[in-house]
Amino acid sequence: MSAGKIRAARVKVYAPPAGVKADTQVHVYTFDVFHGEFLEAHKSFENLERATQHQRSEQARIYVEQEAEPELFDLPFLSSDPDLLNRVKTDAEYARVLKRDLTSEARSRNRKH
Repeated sequence: MSAGKIRAARVKVYAPPAGVKADTQVHVYTFDVFHGEFLEAHKSFENLERATQHQRSEQARIYVEQEAEPELFDLPFLSSDPDLLNRVKTDAEYARVLKRDLTSEARSRNRKH
């Protein structure tokens, strides 16, 4: 996957587990930090720039709608795994590592505010 130009910051794209081929598209998923679940709705984009724009607009929408501490807001994130929602249901280790990483990212987001 090519690393596109993102002006303000670097973005992290979570890869599928080892042995699973990454998709050419970038997918925006949302992790419910409070309940520790992955939400069903997601969008796919042809390039990193559009996916990042959507991720940021979703985050802005979530900040307005949810009344919680920043570390408990839903967390939109990028992945190159087209089957992430099914994979986290069947691969416990992949789900555990991804949840750990996303929960850590949510905590660091709270420290920035």
